[in-house]
Amino acid sequence: MRSVASSVAKGTGQAKSWSGFLPFALAAGLGLGAFQFFSRLPPLWIPLLCALLAAVLAWRWRRWSLPAVAALAFAWGGWQAEQRLRVYWPAQRTEPVSLVGEIVSPPQPLGREIHFLVAPYWLMDAGRKRPFPVRIDLHGHLSEEPQSGQIWQFNAHLEPASALPASPFGDAARQRFWADIRATGSIQYAQRLDDPPWSLLRQIEAWRQSVAAASNAILPRAEAGFVQALSVGMGGQIPATVWAAFRDTGTAHLLVISGSHVAVVAGLVFWLTQWLWRRMPWLVNRYPALLAASVASIPAAWTYALFAGFALPAERAALMITAAALARCMGRRSDAWTGLALAALWICLENPGAIREISFWLSFGAVAVLVLVAFVDHGQAWWRRLLTTQWAVSIALLPLLAGVFGQLPLVSPLANLLVIPLVELFAVPTALLGALASLLGGDGLARLCFHLVAVGMHGVVILLEALLRLPYATVVTGRPSLWALLAAGFGLSLFFLPRAWPGRWLGIVGVLPLLLPAPLPAALEVELLPAGEGTLLFWRQQGHSGIFTANLWRKGEAREAALWLQASTLRHGVTFVESWVRSDSSAPEPLPRVQRQWWPPGGRAYPGGPLPPLLCATAGAAPPGGSFLAAGLPQSCVLLLGGAHGPLLAGDLDSAAIAALRQRYGAQLALRSALFVPASLTGAERRQMQSTAPSATLIVAAGSAPVLRSWRWLGNRVQEQGAVAKAYWE
Repeated sequence: MRSVASSVAKGTGQAKSWSGFLPFALAAGLGLGAFQFFSRLPPLWIPLLCALLAAVLAWRWRRWSLPAVAALAFAWGGWQAEQRLRVYWPAQRTEPVSLVGEIVSPPQPLGREIHFLVAPYWLMDAGRKRPFPVRIDLHGHLSEEPQSGQIWQFNAHLEPASALPASPFGDAARQRFWADIRATGSIQYAQRLDDPPWSLLRQIEAWRQSVAAASNAILPRAEAGFVQALSVGMGGQIPATVWAAFRDTGTAHLLVISGSHVAVVAGLVFWLTQWLWRRMPWLVNRYPALLAASVASIPAAWTYALFAGFALPAERAALMITAAALARCMGRRSDAWTGLALAALWICLENPGAIREISFWLSFGAVAVLVLVAFVDHGQAWWRRLLTTQWAVSIALLPLLAGVFGQLPLVSPLANLLVIPLVELFAVPTALLGALASLLGGDGLARLCFHLVAVGMHGVVILLEALLRLPYATVVTGRPSLWALLAAGFGLSLFFLPRAWPGRWLGIVGVLPLLLPAPLPAALEVELLPAGEGTLLFWRQQGHSGIFTANLWRKGEAREAALWLQASTLRHGVTFVESWVRSDSSAPEPLPRVQRQWWPPGGRAYPGGPLPPLLCATAGAAPPGGSFLAAGLPQSCVLLLGGAHGPLLAGDLDSAAIAALRQRYGAQLALRSALFVPASLTGAERRQMQSTAPSATLIVAAGSAPVLRSWRWLGNRVQEQGAVAKAYWE
């Protein structure tokens, strides 16, 4: 990326520089970042007044121009949020609505249905048409396979976007708000209308859909997902287990279109334009070949970025190439730092919420490290430079990965060194060649290329899984404390100082606090994890951990439960769960790693089950700090935790079982502070369960709400954690 941008931007020694823009870009980034810490919108006049005062002071003291820019950026974020809040779908609307709109995302399968984003032209509300200038996430059955760019008419039941699933590794509600996704709906009726007028953007999207359809026709869906991810930026068909292998080895960036791909395409067009231009003297006499090549590289970069799905790394690369090319055209110098700052500022002004996304920091952080390493040229051989860049990026991103995922992929430098040549030099060019062949009608070449990509990526997955089996391939530490992150950041800032700086190697000591395990809670903590209508409870106390599951029959909910459980264990630094109480034969997918399992007495053995003696019974073994209650045979497990005042966890119980519990353990249950029951219990059964412990809080243990809820027991007191007012994006 830097080599291409540098070649595009190379100018004369007398060219002016716009490197003074860098402090203003950093000031604007600080202002936008400060705004993202507010969960309630502050009054807009406050940052505007601050900007005005700073601008007045800047008239006399120029250094005050930076606070003025920061205040204006803060105000821009607030104004953008207010504009988005003007359009919403109220929760009380239950009747279906009619709308006409354009499909603006590649349709993806969702079980037996299909889901996609629609940008409405209009919708019928209360008998009249009105504009709805946001996007809607629709799902359902259609008479024909939809394509992005088509115009359809829908009748759908709409709900607010808060009804969509949450993400365990990010704030999905905030991301949808800034992406202008305001509602979700179930399709009742759909009819395709006439195609919209031709445009370049729609044509590029049609090419992407054509490549995806060709790969699905040639390969199984999982293998076709590799081709689509590496050629057109669609990774929705790659299995979650494969994504996990790439994530845990620090190589997930290889499954997305990176900025280097855009730079290679732009560089190829730059070289070809320059070569052809110099063959025509009459053009060279009027316009320099370097100038013409710089101009030609801009549309080439943007066209390929759009073809690749316009992900954040591709947009960043296109912006950096554009900045370098424009600098050359204007007779100014441009360096990689200025281009990186310009790209970051543009993306944040376009979408202020991007500054809170992990992909933003991973992308820009990796490029910043590469630029920093590239500026220090010691005349090293290519293979030593490759090693240097890989370990530099891996080490620099450790605090970010630890803070977000709660684990450190120590195998990342080795994995990147082995896998990058296979993916970047073989799989990506082969996938692009196959995509081009499929668009030009070369079915035989496309079939060969797609099969080669599938075989190559299958080998990459096997290699990554083997690396994950190495000792200490990943270290699960839990979310580090603030002081550990600050120490790591300060240490790495010393570590990446110039080579001649004395003692800079001691900066690596600052990373060591990240390896400290998460502190163990003395009190009992119980988390209710989102799992649809199923039940998934995770508890910790004094180094012990366990999960309680029920009613995870739907595959979608089982997969969602597994993701939330993985995220919760990583956040708390739990390598594997000590105890698993299955109140029935359902389970998350994939199965979590556990030490011991229990199932109901009289239940059948099922895959992954423990030895027969581990039953939910009043006599015998039980999870540490817990005990079982007998509710009759056959019945689901009933577990008590946390001493006399702790919670009761129950699976499916009928009226007779609840009556038996009250008769046998009435005095013991009366002391309970909380009762967790599944959503499958009827209203009468819930009231009957509440009567067993009138002073206890009855909690329907169904994770249908897309938020994580947690409780903490200390002695005879119970407190729900994190109960705060809704933020503006919710």
